[in-house]
Amino acid sequence: MTFAKMIEWLWSSIQSFGLWKFLLAIFLVVNLKTLPLVFHYRIFRPIIQNFLTKKRSHHVSIRCKDKNLPLVFLPCVTTTYTPLLEADYNLHKSNSTYFTDLDASRSHLLSYLCCRGVSLVDQELVAGGRRGIMAAIIGSVTTSFKMEIRIFQQYEVWSRILTWDQKWLYIVTHFVQKGSVKQIDLVTHTLSTGSISGGCARAESENSRDKPARPVIFATSVSKYVFKKGRLTVAPERLLRASGLLGESRKMGYLPAQHQGLRPRSVEATMNNINENGAIEIGQVIEKERLKGMKYANAWAELDPLHEELLGESETSDCVPTIGHFGDIAGYGISYR
Repeated sequence: MTFAKMIEWLWSSIQSFGLWKFLLAIFLVVNLKTLPLVFHYRIFRPIIQNFLTKKRSHHVSIRCKDKNLPLVFLPCVTTTYTPLLEADYNLHKSNSTYFTDLDASRSHLLSYLCCRGVSLVDQELVAGGRRGIMAAIIGSVTTSFKMEIRIFQQYEVWSRILTWDQKWLYIVTHFVQKGSVKQIDLVTHTLSTGSISGGCARAESENSRDKPARPVIFATSVSKYVFKKGRLTVAPERLLRASGLLGESRKMGYLPAQHQGLRPRSVEATMNNINENGAIEIGQVIEKERLKGMKYANAWAELDPLHEELLGESETSDCVPTIGHFGDIAGYGISYR
């Protein structure tokens, strides 16, 4: 079909369909991501798929370039875009809309890695008399914005497990310019062999003199999850181990009591001790990476006391001086007390 015939066909379609209906259809397609119930589809589709298929293999690590890479710390990548209805007055992605992308990305990551462990631990707790739904509950999210994402621009969302302790599982997410980071073959396509190989090695040999370009990162987020069965808190390590992600070593997991609350220097010292002991088991490789992530988790935890800083020193909840109470779109919602 030539370009002229394509235009002729398009114009005839508009006339038969109706101009306003045609424009409305284009508007809905362009803003598909923000339509009602699409958010729920983005969240529940990977969860349902992974729990029905349970397609993840039992590999703890993946062999790549003579290194064992723990599967638990590998990133999950999704590609999305900025529709018109997510744009702010600068025609950039609004800061408030990053959180829906975070929900979708974390849904893919946790459902792929932990669906088997969630099922096994849930069965164990039910057998022990525990009631309630097994759920991953978001506890906190912080986001640092570095660069704008333009309207209709595609970008990638990279999420990976950062670390965990006795209660919280921490996930770090990067919003990355599409194509600025080259992926090796997808793990989901190569788990049958337990090793991955891809174009990265060939690219290095062809351009060995050129340093790889730095990734273009738009924003970085850190989220923390707690796993609950009713009112019972389930340790993240228990779920990860039940998911087959931590190997056979029992010398890992959350820090011993004497190491709780380690500051960054202490964490680095612990990591160095692991290296000096010559430990090469995959379990200790995982623990080294987990301790590395604890530096950021401990720094973030220092912000938790801000939760109690709503009132000033001389203020009480029944008498707080304010600048004013200004109108917004209050709607017809219910005020719960």
